[in-house]
Order: sequence, then C-alpha cells, then structure tokens
Amino acid sequence: MNCQALIEKFVNDRHETIVNQLGQLLITKELKLVDFIISIGDYLQSIELSKRSLALTLVANVVEYLPNTFLEPNEIHHLVVFTSAKMSDHHVLIQSCVQLFRILAKQSAINDDDCITMIKSIFSDVYVQSFPQGSRYNVFVILLHFLLHRLDVVQQLGSDFVCNFIQSMDGERDPRNLVLCFQCLQYMTKYLDIEPYKEELFEIVACYFPMEYKPKVTNTGTEETVTQEQLVLALRNILTSTGKFAQYCIPMLIEKLESDIPSARLAAMDVFIHCIDEYDARDMSSYLVQLWNLFSKQALCAENQEIEICALQSITALMQSIGKSIQNDETEISTKKLVDRAIRECGNFLKEFDLKLAWPAVKVLQAVGRANSTCSSLIWSNLIPSLIKQFNTLEQANHRRTILDMITYFLQPTAIRTIIKLPSNVSDELWILLSTHFESFPSHCLPLISNLLQLNSIPGQVLEDNLTKFILHANLNDELKIKLSTVLKILASSPTFDRICTNLLSNLINSWTGTKTTPSNETLECCIDLCHNSERCRERLERFFFPSQQFIRLLPNIFKYLSHLYILTNLFSPLFDLLLTSIVNDEYTKIFCSKCGSIADESCKTFVQNFYETNLFDDSIWQSDKQTNLLVMIYFIGNLKRKFFQHELELIFNKINEKIFNQSSNEMTDIYFYFYGNLINKLASKNEILEHARSIIKQCETSPDEKHIHLWTIIVKALILYRPSFIEQYIPTLILWMNEKTNIANLACQSLKSLTNFNEQILLLSSDADCIIHPMVKQIMFMNILSQMKPLLINNELLPSQMNVLVDLLSNVPKSIIQDDIISLLPILIRALAPSNESAWPSALNSISDLIKSEPNSIVDHIDTLFPRLITLATYQKDMSIRITSLKCLKYLTNLPTHKIEPYRRNIIHLLKVCVGDHKRLVRKEAVETQMSWCLLNA
Repeated sequence: MNCQALIEKFVNDRHETIVNQLGQLLITKELKLVDFIISIGDYLQSIELSKRSLALTLVANVVEYLPNTFLEPNEIHHLVVFTSAKMSDHHVLIQSCVQLFRILAKQSAINDDDCITMIKSIFSDVYVQSFPQGSRYNVFVILLHFLLHRLDVVQQLGSDFVCNFIQSMDGERDPRNLVLCFQCLQYMTKYLDIEPYKEELFEIVACYFPMEYKPKVTNTGTEETVTQEQLVLALRNILTSTGKFAQYCIPMLIEKLESDIPSARLAAMDVFIHCIDEYDARDMSSYLVQLWNLFSKQALCAENQEIEICALQSITALMQSIGKSIQNDETEISTKKLVDRAIRECGNFLKEFDLKLAWPAVKVLQAVGRANSTCSSLIWSNLIPSLIKQFNTLEQANHRRTILDMITYFLQPTAIRTIIKLPSNVSDELWILLSTHFESFPSHCLPLISNLLQLNSIPGQVLEDNLTKFILHANLNDELKIKLSTVLKILASSPTFDRICTNLLSNLINSWTGTKTTPSNETLECCIDLCHNSERCRERLERFFFPSQQFIRLLPNIFKYLSHLYILTNLFSPLFDLLLTSIVNDEYTKIFCSKCGSIADESCKTFVQNFYETNLFDDSIWQSDKQTNLLVMIYFIGNLKRKFFQHELELIFNKINEKIFNQSSNEMTDIYFYFYGNLINKLASKNEILEHARSIIKQCETSPDEKHIHLWTIIVKALILYRPSFIEQYIPTLILWMNEKTNIANLACQSLKSLTNFNEQILLLSSDADCIIHPMVKQIMFMNILSQMKPLLINNELLPSQMNVLVDLLSNVPKSIIQDDIISLLPILIRALAPSNESAWPSALNSISDLIKSEPNSIVDHIDTLFPRLITLATYQKDMSIRITSLKCLKYLTNLPTHKIEPYRRNIIHLLKVCVGDHKRLVRKEAVETQMSWCLLNA
C-alpha cells in the first residue's frame, strides 16, 4: 500500500497501525519526509476543519514514531514554520500543533532560532488555560524541556519569558500540570531575571499555599499518580529557591502561623525551616521578634509532637539565619539580643518543676542553643551555673534528678560544624557536681558525662575512681550497662582521653590479677568497650591481655576493632601455642577457636600445617588427659575455609579417620563425631570421601547401638545438608528403627530429632563453619519425612515418642512450608497435648495457635477435645510460655461461629478471672485481651 492510500485510510478509519507503517517507511528511506508532507497536503489545506486537524495529528504521530536524531535541521525548521502558521489558522488546530511542537522540541538537531519561534508562537497564539488538560500539559512539557536542555535559548528571551509564563500558568488547577509548572518556576527563579516580575511570580505561587490536595480515584479504580507530597515539596522548593521572595513570603508565613488550622501552621514552619539557606535576616529584620513569638508559642503550647518538633526546628533556623548576618545590637539582627529574650521569657519556667511548661521551656532554650556556637555559649554560660546552684539548694531527690536531666539535655551533641567549647568555669562546676553526686544518681550522671566528654571537657582523677568503683561493685541493670558502655566507648575513641582510658583499664585488670580471681562478664564487657577504637586497641590488647584466658574471652568481641592483617600477623604465630596453655573447656574457648579458624586465609597455610602436624597428628593428644587441647584443634580446624584449605582438610580427614572410631564413649565423643561430620560435609564433592562416608553408614546400620546410631545420624545429617536428596536413601532405615520394640526405637526418635534440629552444634555443622548448606534443605527434609510417616498417621499407629518427634519437627520448619499439611496433622497435635507428652506441649501449642489464627474453621471438629486441654494448660504453673500460648489459642477461638463455642463460654470466663490475677505480667496481659474477646462475643 502506497503513502497516499495509507493517509486516506487513516483519515477515514483512524487506524493506529497506519502511523507505524508510515514511520517505518520514513526510517527505511522508502519514503522521504517532503514527499509525505506533499501527499498529505490536500488534507492539510482542506476546507473541512476536521480533516485539517486529523492531518496535523497524523503528522505529529508519525514524527513521534521517528528517533529523536532522525530529522535534519532544515526539515525541523520547515515543520516549525509550518506549524506556527497553522496555529493562527484556527483555534481548533492549536491542540494538534502543540502536540507537534512537543515532539519537535525533543529533536536533537533543532536550532536556537526554531526554539525561540516555538516559544513565541506558544505565548502569542495559545491561551493555555482555555484548553483541555492534555494540551496544557504539552505546553508545560515544552517549556520545561527548554528550561532543562536549552536554557541559553530561554535566557535570550529574558524577563519576557517570565511574564508570559505567569500568564500561561495563571489559574492552573490540575495536579499533573502543577508539578510541571512548579519545576519550571524553580528553574526560572535560579537562572532567569525575575526582578521585574518577582511579586507577580510570588503571587502566582502563593495562591497554592498551603497545598491541600487529595488524589482522586480514577475510573479504573486506581488513584492518580501525583501525590500530595510531590506537590508540597515542589511548592516549598519554589518558595525557598530565592531570597527575592523573602519580603513577600515572610508576611504570608506569619499569617499562616496565626491561623487556627494546625496543617497551615505546620506548612508555614516547614517552609521557614528550609528557606534560611536563601533568605537573609536583613530581608526579614522587621519580622524577627514576631517570628520568635510565634515559634516559641507553638513550641510551648504544641497540640501534638509534630507541631512541637517543627516549632523547635523553626527556632533553630531563625537563630541560624540571624547568626549568618552581620551583627548589630542596635537592631533586631543580634544573636545576643534574641538569646537574652529567650532566657528572659523561658528561664523562669525552669524553676517551677511542677508546671507543664518547664520541659517545653528547656526544649525551646536547647533549640536556641543548637543553632550555632555563639548561641550555645550564651545559653550554657547563663543557664547551667544557675541550674547547678539550684541543684545544691534542693533537697528532694526527684527535683535533683530533673535538674541533672535538664543539664544533660542542654549539652546534647549537635550537628554544628564548628567545634563548641564549654566555658571552663561551667565545665569545672559540672565535674565537681558529678564527682560529688555520682553514687547517688548514676543513671542520670552517666548521660551527662557522655555529653561532657563529647564536648571534649576534660575530667579529673575523680572520674576514673568513680567509674572503677561503679564497674566493680555496682549491680548493673540493662539500662545502666548501656549508659556506661556509651561513656567507655567515648573515652576509648578520642586521643584526648587516652590517659584516662589507660588508667581505667589498668584499674580493671588489677582488680582480678591482684586478687587472682576471675573477672565478671560485666567487667570484661567494660574492657571491650575500652578497646573500642581500633587505632589504640592493638596497643591496649598487647599491654593488658595477650596472652591470657581473659584475652580468649575478649578476642571474639573485639575482632571488629582490629585490622585483618594484625590478626593474621599476631594471632597465627608461636604465641598461639602460648595461648593454649591457659585454655579451659568452656563456651568462650569454642567461640575463640572458631573465630580464629574462620579468619585464617592462604597466608596462614604454613602455620596451619605445622599446627595440625604437631598437635592433631600426635597420638598423645587423643589421650583423655589432653582432651581440652584436642578441643582447640577441633574447633579451629573445623572452621577453616574450604577455598583456602581443601587439600589440608583432606589430609586431616584421612589421618584421623581411625582415631575417631577408636575413642571410648565419653562426653567428648559427641564433639569428635560432629567434627567428622564437618569434614565429610566440606569434602562431599570428592567421590572417595562420599564412598567412605557411605561405608561408615553401612557399618553403623549393621550394629545399631547408641554409639553407632549417633554417628550414623551425624554423618547422614552432614550429607543431607550437602545434598538434601540423600534423605530418601536413609529415612526408611530410621523409620524401621523407630518401629522396633527395643531401646533402638527411642534412639531412632532422638536421631530424627537431631536431623531436623538445625541449631544443634552450630559451631561445627553450619554455614558459620563454612559447611555446605543447601538453601532448600528444611523444605525437602520435611516433605520426605512426612511422606514416610504418612502411613503411620493414616493408621493412627504413631507411638508417643514418634509423635513428639513429629511435633518438634513442625517447630523447626518455616510455617509457609507446612501450611498445606498442618490441617491433616491436627489430630496429632491435639494428641500431643496429653498429660504424658509434656515435652511436646510448646511445639504443639505454637502450631495449633498458628492454625486457629489462620484457619479457625479447621478446628471445629476438634473443639470438644481441645477446649478442656487449653483450659488446663492456661493455668500450668511450671512454664509461663505454656500459659500465654494457651490463652492465645482461646482468644483466637472466638473467631469461630458463636453457636459452636457458646457451651464453653461460662467455663472460659471463670478461668480467665483466675488468669488475670497471674503473678506474671505478660500472662495477665494476654489474659485481659482474651477476656475482652470472650466478653464481647455477642456484641
């Protein structure tokens, strides 16, 4: 079909595919643009207005189909001139012309003269606000495009562009168009000369303030894409974009601040907070006192926290604005005068603790102080000495605590860039106050000490003595631990306090080395905090801890403060052997050795090789009196990375194979087996290792006693973690053992429990030890175990031990996995609540609770059995969690149809009267919620 036929078809049928066909012809050069225009010429000059409009639309759509680099400058020029002429032809054609202009504006080859022609044509021939939203949108897209990408062209038009844009935007209400208008205005205020029209430009924007807009729901049921936040932000950016608006904007903000509408006051404060970067205090000098009065009133009498926060930020912004200007005490542009006013107006409230305005006044004065260093110094010098004097005259402890909290609040760290120095007389008075009253008010003194230290205020010897005594003798609760930790980390992080930190650390070390006692965990935690800064951490470690048992307890916690190179250089050296002489078999040793193994890399290969050859391969190390040292080897080697030590791990596996099986059963056997499983898991990709593991499994199956079943379990678990599909080979054997009438059944149940417990021996058989853990192992294991046990479920042949294992399994598997099977397992879960299955109660109750919450109707057939057990367990005294979960189940059961649960209501209400008096707060809380649900059952 030729070009003419395509054009006729579009005019007659308006078929959209015609646009694509014509565009493709132009791109492939089968049709020239000039030939296309000539072919459509009859329609462009038609006496029928509708045909002229359709023809222009077709031209616009075809040009839009073309790439932005397709048209030549002369082609663009002719199209611009032609379109500009068509604009004056008839107002109906203007919408199509604007659409064509929008497309041509994006052509990369367009020249400056054509851009100016388009802009002038729009401003002279288009009365923007008389057109539909889509056409207005196109106009603003064109203007924004030129402002963003052809700013030099727009600047040639100067203030005329500003004047014409104001006329085009005046009266715009559509939010989509307003977003574009606001973006245009933001660029205009920054890059164009708005001086002649600054008042008109402000007025055209101010009519939208404060922005009140709620997105409308469209015909498709979705909300409009423009949000109120977008419009609010865009409007604020314009109002705060230039200081030329200050003389008009500040009176408008004052008017809104005096309003009774909270949203208007919030909007006004938000604009003021963001305007100080552009507005000069000189431009609002006559309004400074009025602004202070309004902001302080909002802060002192705020209706809600949002208004209070905005008001305080506005006070800070006001003081910052004044602080940036040249000070003049004869005018209102004086930081000192306004600070004096703030102290005069708010200072009296600080003396009346029982008044509601006491703390709001503190917040106002602190907002003034955080503006800049001058404000801070003035506030501190005037208020803190008077508060200290007031503290010394007070007798009531709660009033003294309030004073300490006020001082702490005034000294809060701020984001001021300049370093604020606390006046020396104020600093000395505060340290004297703290040294005198630290023991009486430690919880209030510690935050004050933190703030003083962050202000680089140097304490005296008394602080070291107070902190040492406090750490060693005080019974610290969690709140005090956090506050103390903050103080110690600040001391450790600054060179200014290096002497204090070192002395304090020495005092703590001497407290246990001098008395030859074991330090408490709290004391060691304080030592860790004092090693907080990595620059001085190494020196302090070497001086005080290395090597010692305390070092082993501390090191895993301070690895993050040490460089990797330091650890590798100093730890994996002959000193490591020295460390082993002070090791004891405890949890700290396991963590320490595991951490050491996990950070070793290929630079440590020589050390690792010498270490295991000298120690692990020595037969004497496997004797019972050397088991502690063997424990070190196991946890260290078990955490080595596969990518660095694959070859070494193979050698170790082959060497210790026989030694593992020759060990007599004792408390260490479990660790040996897990270490063996660790190696098998890491080396399972090797066929010979895999075959060897399978042969060990077969040997265990031929003589199933306690030791062999335990070893079988660990090796199978190691293989399943590596490849979960292996479970299909081994679960049938386990099911057979579980059905035995001997002790083997109980051992098999414990084995299944171990297989599905992924928290067990986490230091040796987990991803933390660099074991290979398949991401879907839990899902695959659950589905296989359930499929093997289903015949027993269907025939109701589960033994109590098997039932307990299955219930425990449910607690170890993500809820999303068991969602489809939980309903079929419900009878098992209810049976697990029997008095003889006490160990299974927690898991069973949690699963039942989740089921009732998500699928309440699934429980209907079992409520006769379930209710009596829940009533009994709700008063079970040995375990608070049992009582809480039972009460939750009873609460969720109120979602069932009323006629189903009404027979039990009386008994439940009677039970809950007992539960609401439980001696545990969390139980009482859950009981009250459950009681409310049952009391409102018929509401």
